[in-house]
Amino acid sequence: MASNTKIIRKDYILILILVALRFLSSKNVIPNFSYLLIAIIVSFYFFPIKLFIDKSLFDEAKSKKIIKVLSYFIISSIIVISALLFYVDDRNNFIGYTFLVYSLLNTILFFYFYFTENISYYFILTLCVSFLVSIPIMT
Repeated sequence: MASNTKIIRKDYILILILVALRFLSSKNVIPNFSYLLIAIIVSFYFFPIKLFIDKSLFDEAKSKKIIKVLSYFIISSIIVISALLFYVDDRNNFIGYTFLVYSLLNTILFFYFYFTENISYYFILTLCVSFLVSIPIMT
């Protein structure tokens, strides 16, 4: 059971894999559709499934629990929108602006987790998502 918890706590590696896949998709090394499928699966892991797996979330105070659930939702949304940006011609539309808003919210959560929990799992997770955010913005 302890090894299962260790694997779950290292799931930010999934984000780093998505960063590499997103970069390879933007350079047309792998098809965009394959990244879309993988991104949707990982995003479902982070928002609805992760809430049921993470038992430590139930031991938190209500305010911290809300922020952590919100961070899972933002991470899941960023993953899906980063895949959808391949299929949008003009980034000055709803999807592009939504991606920027979620990116700003992720940055706010990044600083929140840095100053309140000081290098925790959630800090590392939001840092890895920042790498994922930077690829669609720069390409």
